[in-house]
Amino acid sequence: FPLQDSDTTIPIDETLQFNESLQNAHRGMDDLIGSGTNILQGLRDQRVTLKGTHKKILDVANMLG
Repeated sequence: FPLQDSDTTIPIDETLQFNESLQNAHRGMDDLIGSGTNILQGLRDQRVTLKGTHKKILDVANMLG
């Protein structure tokens, strides 16, 4: 039973490159999601700070009349 190269050739290099590209894309998406999560948390923190500042400004304005 002789092997014929054309019948048994598997493009391993192409498959490995494709897999590596997919892994890189996956890591990139994870990084983007992490960055987006951090940005949203920062915006939430700023909102809390600004709401507190707004309340204090209104309190001072009410004191001054």
